[in-house]
Amino acid sequence: MWRGGLGESMDFATSTHRRRWLYTRSKLEEERRRLQQAVVDGLRRQRAAADPREPEACSATKRPRVFDVRLSPPPCADAPAPTPPTLPNAHTRLRAHFFLPEEPQPVSPVGELLMLKYYQQIIQEKCREMRMPMKVMATAIQYHKRFFLRHTSMEFDPGRVMITAIFMATKVEERYTRAADIAAAFDVSEDLVVKQEVALLEGLNFDLVVHSPYRALHGMVQELKDARLAAAAGIPPAVASAASGISLPPLDDALLSAPSQLVDDACRGANGALDALMLSDAPLLYGPAQLAAAALRSGFKAKGVRIPNFIARLAIKAASFGSADGGGTDGRSPSGGYVGEATEAPVEPATALTTALDELDSLGSEGARRVEVEEVKEANAAARQWRNLLKDAGTAAGPAVAGRGAGGAADDAARAAKREAKKAARAAAKAKEAELLGMPQRQ
Repeated sequence: MWRGGLGESMDFATSTHRRRWLYTRSKLEEERRRLQQAVVDGLRRQRAAADPREPEACSATKRPRVFDVRLSPPPCADAPAPTPPTLPNAHTRLRAHFFLPEEPQPVSPVGELLMLKYYQQIIQEKCREMRMPMKVMATAIQYHKRFFLRHTSMEFDPGRVMITAIFMATKVEERYTRAADIAAAFDVSEDLVVKQEVALLEGLNFDLVVHSPYRALHGMVQELKDARLAAAAGIPPAVASAASGISLPPLDDALLSAPSQLVDDACRGANGALDALMLSDAPLLYGPAQLAAAALRSGFKAKGVRIPNFIARLAIKAASFGSADGGGTDGRSPSGGYVGEATEAPVEPATALTTALDELDSLGSEGARRVEVEEVKEANAAARQWRNLLKDAGTAAGPAVAGRGAGGAADDAARAAKREAKKAARAAAKAKEAELLGMPQRQ
């Protein structure tokens, strides 16, 4: 329930969202570097298990090793050299088994972020196309972001995870949409929609509750409109809370004199600013109500209306309520400032919040820049190459090693055969149905 200020809901302070999924910039970068290194190390372990002669700690530019096994003894010294025979299939397979392709460079951090952003853009577009509520879209994007803080695109295809994230968000946010309908929207099989569901749940650590910044923005907009009505009626600003007795600053003159249509347009613009923030790292760095405050300020700024007093109201109310919105393990204070730093005096809540909103404006500018498909082709190809390498290395090393090192990137032969059997059964069922209905089969 909305309670004013920067607190989105009464339980955000104790939520897994706050405790586990908010980072500082340095922690975020460190986690992404660690994930990539873990994948590289995993591939090297798999190669070492597949071929004991393969060094585990190999160089990123290691040359391929080919072992040529002669199938016949060398000729006598005085005999003419025979024409080399064509290698039989067994020899070819032997050479292929011991051919270890060069280990490619990991996907660049910039390329990976652009690729993930590209798929999160598609989440926004598809959710709107399917007329899903904002909370479904926000949750699906958060699931996608969180999953790729536990895995990388070198292990899991972000496009497939994207589809499953939407499906799971519809269930969690009580807007259930059938897997068949989502499959039709993406023109994929229904199996692909649900295939990554277990992996996604595990990657999220089963933390499925997401506090939506769109809900917080809706509450702030309503609070702003109520404050305008109260000011027009001559009602003085209330105190921040009964316990604190701190009076709230008066509403901004520009906000009081703004026509209703301009206020409505600014609030709609705030939704667009929030869309841009969702495509940046902002949801992993700041709480949902801070995102909402930044979006609201941005929406009014685009209309030439400054609202510093209203922002100060939000900060003061948050401080008086003891809101913990804004930080998980990074030590941020309720209004967005940092606590525990080398400062002689605590930062005034409105100043701290304004500083945080300025940082969010920068993130919003990054999120607003659209990523085109041409920009992510190279990163996508590199990530696919790594997934294939992990699959091949896991198959060569055996099921136990594959399950330990490949991060679920590949299916083993038994699962592949099972999928093929299901496909054949479905095809047979469709053929029987077409026969019963007297319909020609589509080729």
